[in-house]
Amino acid sequence: MTLTAIILIDVDPPLTDTVFDSLKDLPFVKEISSVYGIHDIICLIEVDDEEKLNDFIFKKLRPTEGVKETLTLMVSHIIRKD
Repeated sequence: MTLTAIILIDVDPPLTDTVFDSLKDLPFVKEISSVYGIHDIICLIEVDDEEKLNDFIFKKLRPTEGVKETLTLMVSHIIRKD
């Protein structure tokens, strides 16, 4: 079963482009968007299980230079997916 998560990422402003570029190369990343508002980047990921989700967040994403804070939203139900 695939787990889908939306991760809201707060970034140190001078490193926004660096963080954005580093996310493109990470496994499981399906979509990345820069946004206006409280958060700076939204990242959509799909993983096989919770262990891979934890590894992604704690070993790949959070150690990325420029990432200040993350908020992970687990998707419970997808209404429409193109």
